[in-house]
Amino acid sequence: MTRDWVVHPKNDTAHALASELKIHPAIVEIILRRGIAPSEIFNFLNPSLAALQDPFVFQDMAKAVERIRTAISKKEKILVYGDYDVDGVTASAILYPILKKLGAEVEVYIPQRLGEGYGLNQPALEKLLKKKFSLVITADNGITGIEPIKFLKEKGVDTLVVDHHIPKNTLPPAVAIVSAVIGEKGDPHLAACGLAFKLAWALLGNLESVKEYLDLVAVGTVADLAPVIGENRILLRHGLAALANTKRKGLRALMAAAGISPKNVGTRDIAFGLGPRINASGRMGSPENAFKLLVTDNELEAQNLAQILEDGNRDRQRVEAAAFEEAVERVELEGLHETEKIFVLDNPDWHQGVLGIVAARLVERYQRPSIVLSVKNGVAKGSGRSTSFYSIFDNVLKCEELLESFGGHAQACGLTIKEENIAIFRKKLNEAFQEEKDSCRLARELAVESELALSDLDMKFLQDLERLSPFGPGNKKPLFLSRALRVKGLPKKRGKDTLQCWVSDALGKTTCELIGFRMYGRWRERPEAQALDIVYQPALNYFNGIASIELQLEDWRASSLPAGQAGYASVLS
Repeated sequence: MTRDWVVHPKNDTAHALASELKIHPAIVEIILRRGIAPSEIFNFLNPSLAALQDPFVFQDMAKAVERIRTAISKKEKILVYGDYDVDGVTASAILYPILKKLGAEVEVYIPQRLGEGYGLNQPALEKLLKKKFSLVITADNGITGIEPIKFLKEKGVDTLVVDHHIPKNTLPPAVAIVSAVIGEKGDPHLAACGLAFKLAWALLGNLESVKEYLDLVAVGTVADLAPVIGENRILLRHGLAALANTKRKGLRALMAAAGISPKNVGTRDIAFGLGPRINASGRMGSPENAFKLLVTDNELEAQNLAQILEDGNRDRQRVEAAAFEEAVERVELEGLHETEKIFVLDNPDWHQGVLGIVAARLVERYQRPSIVLSVKNGVAKGSGRSTSFYSIFDNVLKCEELLESFGGHAQACGLTIKEENIAIFRKKLNEAFQEEKDSCRLARELAVESELALSDLDMKFLQDLERLSPFGPGNKKPLFLSRALRVKGLPKKRGKDTLQCWVSDALGKTTCELIGFRMYGRWRERPEAQALDIVYQPALNYFNGIASIELQLEDWRASSLPAGQAGYASVLS
């Protein structure tokens, strides 16, 4: 898809603030553009745990705490019913040790993705009730589990729901629901791990006692693509620091297996390193292995479990790559990228465990929402992913009468549909998308924060930029534009399709490494040009302890600007 570059204009008021704050004016412009008032810039750049809301602002938090304390005092058996993705596993790994610390008799159950599917599974609950549980606490599920929670209530079992997903029109008959959707109190952007953290805080009575779980909150929040705004920004900033110094044997073993240096661990390491390995446990094998990894105190067990997750991730990569290639082949051969605004692809041979990843890669490649389904015995199960400008949840919900089950949030969903309904489902979704012209336009836009000269990119600029972190949905890492750059030497291919080359300004005074993930093939097919305008994310690259600046390529085009006329005049001395 051809992208429309939208370069934000310079803001003259940013210069005075930049001098006062002693940071680059382009960085101040970004902060102001994200709705941060000048008086709040200091707090934005220095997010403090003290700014977190009291956990009892959630409408049902007091009810949840009271019910758990009653269960502990009466020696009732408690079941934490989690989920097989990273958010659900980390939420469970927060609640379990906290409950144990409080003296609870507690077990954790993580359902199988393929055999049981997402959410409370009634056949599983029937088996679990033989253990005489009288309280079930969900972790990353339950908000739409109306029938299973009714079933539990009929059996005399209370349910506490800890879930960040969007409810249906009717809420389940739970004793308490820890979620901002109830009473619209509390931060609505917290992932389930963040909600579990708040519940743990409420149970123990002070924030200091739960700081050791911030590393798990960071992993779950990033992996679940929760918006990096509000309290998530605070939790992530401190959670990443906690992850860098974690004493959790499982996380350290997993970082070692993934080749991640704890010292420099960041959101990208979670998103592309730790998260996929934890997810692979649920996608390709048993999610219990991931849970055990996060709670074990045994060094040898941690190493063994980390290796199991590493092997599972390799299997996942192989299966995912094959399914993605088949999906792309279908899109290209049938010309779907020309005729459809939202993809709905199905195949009986695709592994259910990789459908969400395949959908996400289709979104990345074609910049349009994608739903990928695996069909078995006349029933299709699948996952959808979307661009940041289109709520796939809201629009799939318009087709709810065609679905057997459905859940999710704005950028991701899961669904079950009869094979006979797939064609009409595809048609209805595309018709609904066509009505949303703004979504179609915005999906093509590439927002560029500022135009810079390569000479602007020094260590001070990168340090200033890093103060905007952590980056993610809602606080995306800024894109910058540099014009009339020259390519030096021949491009190299790293891995399967990663581009590596060097670019310099017209005078050759500043040279930077350019990295394009999954862009080598596209780069080689570009028309020849004397100079290029390049959109990128600047980053610090560490090799053997030495830091250098690299440009992570986003897009490019032939330059029409005379060399030497690009850049941002800094007001800083």
